[in-house]
Amino acid sequence: MASIKDLLKANLVSSGTQLIWKRRKLGQTYTALINADSTITTGDGIIHKSPSGAAKHLNGNKPVDGWMAWKIKSTGQTLSELRNNLN
Repeated sequence: MASIKDLLKANLVSSGTQLIWKRRKLGQTYTALINADSTITTGDGIIHKSPSGAAKHLNGNKPVDGWMAWKIKSTGQTLSELRNNLN
């Protein structure tokens, strides 16, 4: 399974890429940044090893598919869509 590190290596994202997760039903929007070491820092300053870990943290520790939840802020593409470009 591909990782954020693989997206970085393929130049599909870069360090500093802004992520956004809009939760329409709850009226909440979260932001995060991709770091050079392939971690993700959520808007509250917490560093996560994976998109799903970052989303789970923001979802009250309930599992979330972060690859589907997080989108590239500038393009609206999900991380899952980018990951599919690796295949």
